Amino acid sequence: MHFIDSKGKYFTKTLLIEANNAAIREERNRQLKEEYLESLPDDKVYPIILALDEHNRGEIRVQILFDEKKTMGFLDLSKNRYNLLPNAIFNEDGTVELVSEEELTEKRLYPPGREYVEKVVRKVIRDKDFRARVLTAYHHQCAMCEINDISVLVAAHIYPAHLCGDDTVNNGICLCSNHDKAYEKGNILVKKNTEIVNRESANTKVSYNKIRLPINKADYPSSERLNQRLELSLKKHNNEFS
Repeated sequence: MHFIDSKGKYFTKTLLIEANNAAIREERNRQLKEEYLESLPDDKVYPIILALDEHNRGEIRVQILFDEKKTMGFLDLSKNRYNLLPNAIFNEDGTVELVSEEELTEKRLYPPGREYVEKVVRKVIRDKDFRARVLTAYHHQCAMCEINDISVLVAAHIYPAHLCGDDTVNNGICLCSNHDKAYEKGNILVKKNTEIVNRESANTKVSYNKIRLPINKADYPSSERLNQRLELSLKKHNNEFS
């Protein structure tokens, strides 16, 4: 991660809402509350006071100043979207020139109101031994049932590796293919205390109230990763039914 010179870059309210909507669609880590953005004045601009290149993966994290009280917030957006943001011109007499609406429209790569998704390029080097280490930790048995057929066992990431780059055993759990699919879809959840929550809509049964843990405590699933995955699954579920 490194700092980017963001001097002069700013959002209009329209651009800010569009960028935040994109962050929601693209499931980026830092988003802003939609209700708060809607409440902002239409005639003001919102400068970027800090920009960070997120490990050169095509994503920029910006810190935005909202008002004179120094209310600030972080938002993740694609590098392409960041580069298209307008730049204010600071004159020697202290005045500031903003980009005109016509110029903003001309420079837009995407038409207003058009929905699109820009994928974040995650340059994650996967550990080829991840599956072997996870299956060994769980003694080649699904953590939610009795299945121990290695041909149908999956080393599932608790929190997606493309979001965190974590290929340690503590971010893995051994599941059979059926439970892996249910966990991936969010039909089966696991709390940070390892308790299993089987949604009413899930047709896949589980054998335990909690996941079966590895014998070695050093291989236990990370409670932080479990909680991150739980929040991610609940968020997706709420978005689907909102």
